[in-house]
Amino acid sequence: MSDDQSTEHARSQGPWPMVAGLAGAVLVAGGVVLALYSQFVAAPIPVPFDSYAETGDFPARLVRGTLIFAGAIVLIGAVVLVRGRRGDERGAGITASGVLALLAVLIGGIVFAVTAHIPSTYQRLTSVFVVTPRVPSAIAALTLAVLGAVLIFVHVATPTAAAPRRSALAAALVVGIVPVLGAAGIAVRLGDDTAATDHATADPGPDAAVPAVLGPERFRLQLPAARSNKDTRIVFTGTGFVVSTRVGITLYDGVTGAERWHYRRLGVSADNVENVPNETRAFPGENVVLTYWAKRGWMAFDSVTGELLWTEGDFTRESNVIIRGYLSDFTRANDVIVRGHLLATTSARGTVTRYDARTGRSMWTTPTEPSDCASTSERVVASMTTIYRAATCGAGETATVAVTAFDPQSGEVRDRRGLPTPRVESSADIEVRVLDSGFVWMTCRHDGAGTELLLPPNAPLSSAIVDSRRDDLRVHAADNDVLVSSANPGGYMLPDRWEVLSAAEGESTELDMTTPDGRAQYAEAAALLADQIVAITLDGGYTLRTWDRSTGRAGPVLPVTLAQGTRSLRFTTTAGSPVLIATDREHRNIEVIGFG
Repeated sequence: MSDDQSTEHARSQGPWPMVAGLAGAVLVAGGVVLALYSQFVAAPIPVPFDSYAETGDFPARLVRGTLIFAGAIVLIGAVVLVRGRRGDERGAGITASGVLALLAVLIGGIVFAVTAHIPSTYQRLTSVFVVTPRVPSAIAALTLAVLGAVLIFVHVATPTAAAPRRSALAAALVVGIVPVLGAAGIAVRLGDDTAATDHATADPGPDAAVPAVLGPERFRLQLPAARSNKDTRIVFTGTGFVVSTRVGITLYDGVTGAERWHYRRLGVSADNVENVPNETRAFPGENVVLTYWAKRGWMAFDSVTGELLWTEGDFTRESNVIIRGYLSDFTRANDVIVRGHLLATTSARGTVTRYDARTGRSMWTTPTEPSDCASTSERVVASMTTIYRAATCGAGETATVAVTAFDPQSGEVRDRRGLPTPRVESSADIEVRVLDSGFVWMTCRHDGAGTELLLPPNAPLSSAIVDSRRDDLRVHAADNDVLVSSANPGGYMLPDRWEVLSAAEGESTELDMTTPDGRAQYAEAAALLADQIVAITLDGGYTLRTWDRSTGRAGPVLPVTLAQGTRSLRFTTTAGSPVLIATDREHRNIEVIGFG
């Protein structure tokens, strides 16, 4: 073809091949940007893709394929534009080779997209994991790169083309940018998980004190029937109580029983992203509720307002990240969350790591116990103001239990006290528990006897109540005093002896556990009010009995109706109310009753 014929052919083509090439370049560039976003921005979202072999590296494979594909397209296009448009025979050869190479790369990209099984894999991921922008943006990146490559192929395959006007170039940019923005918007929208959640917050309410004496029933909640005892958990906060189910968490007001805030997931039955009730915990010392979502990770909420404070995905790039769920390094290390009012974790040997519950960031880690002492994760608890760790030291007649008190802000050792416990052996010989009030109760069984240690909050270890006189001692509630029951000295056939131990003076007041007609009375659960002690008793029917706190004398009785089949009772206090929780034998039917 002569030069005149080539010029005439270019004029017949018009500027459109070059316009198509420019639009294609914009699409490819947009695909690269979305691929990088998927890999480096959206990637920290905690979705454990690696737990499924067939989908493990799906978004990463799409991103790698897109970047390789786009790189090849840009390289070939650049060679053709720079070396193949010189108008000589060598340039024509380079252009022809570039067209073939571009066609091969284009076919390879289409084959890669088809063999990636994008529709079925995407459906599998969205039905198993929480929705995130990572996968949609990777799919959009590959789509844009393939479409852009087609347009670039049109331009490269056209040997000559007339120079387009500025208006045509502007139109090409618009044609390229609009699909890129549209694809980005769709990817973000498809990856927005908020559409699958129902999150309602509340304004802070006034503080409500627990009544000094028992009043009438204020509210009664019948919780939805659970499939098993692992499907529902109730934890108490400073403003009320949280009911945790597979669907989510709901906080109820302690005074009225009305719902204050909730975070629930819609369509839990349709996917595997569900709350794990047994992992829900309240930290009253920091006004935080922490819960774990399968395929989503940990989420922390302000217990007063329900505001979302942080999620596990906020810390994926942090070295001091909090636990990351069942598949994490945290779980493989056998660390557990410490029981109590502040967020901390402990290893199997008792090494404590403290976290700020409101931010999720690590604060400090304690050293392990000395070589002659041993602790376990079950021997660490956190009160409002102190973290305690118990350890067994020595052996035989010289064995002791060492209790260490750590400052929750700095991790410094505040106090340490050793208790003689001859021949204490297994970890089961020591039990440590923290009460709602912040009191810590520790039981050491040794040498055929037992030692009870009661640690008041905000007090040195030297002020702890040490008791070795009572058999089968159990602590039910505590504030400035401690409500305990123990085996009756008169014989095992008699009801337990109930007493109020004074934490300040070490004295005790025994409760009158007989009915008005002189029969023995058995109590199942109890709570301490400012002027009264309240216990649930069974005597032909359930009743709430009261005793004067200072004298131990019996007071008014309040009958209470419970569902048939009730087997487990728990009595405690929360902001504004004493609360009774009644469950059946399988812990499936649960009633929550609040009193004035």
